[in-house]
Amino acid sequence: MLKPARIAVAGLIFFASTVTAETCHYILVKPGAGRFSAGKLTVDLGQADDAARPRAWQGPITITQSNGVSCTVDPTVGIIEQPIYRDGRHFLVVTYSGSNKIVYAIDAASCHVLWHSQPFTGPVRLNLNKLQMGNQTTKIRSDCIPDSQAH
Repeated sequence: MLKPARIAVAGLIFFASTVTAETCHYILVKPGAGRFSAGKLTVDLGQADDAARPRAWQGPITITQSNGVSCTVDPTVGIIEQPIYRDGRHFLVVTYSGSNKIVYAIDAASCHVLWHSQPFTGPVRLNLNKLQMGNQTTKIRSDCIPDSQAH
């Protein structure tokens, strides 16, 4: 028979393991013409390549909070293409120059670039806690930022 103290410890261990096993809740953003709402934020990706059917935006990315305060992401984060992901605190955006792509993790409150990938070619996919960039894969850390080590 388990004693109450052992039950409490077992419950705490189970709770701790479920907290650390959680994944970040990134969702795919549909940017439309390049200006969209993301929760309490408004995001502007800059001028689109085609007004009728945009596939890329020139940047710079401007993020406006619900209180009207805005910030601008470093202008080197452009030309932006899909996919774009958000989790409420961060954005993952894909940029390209020629055939090379780079993924950036951006802080939604400050517009700071928190992480960027090495240049790569190929598609970008996010599946639970793994970011696939061409033939590179990197884990999404518990703080919802990609790991600096690609595999």
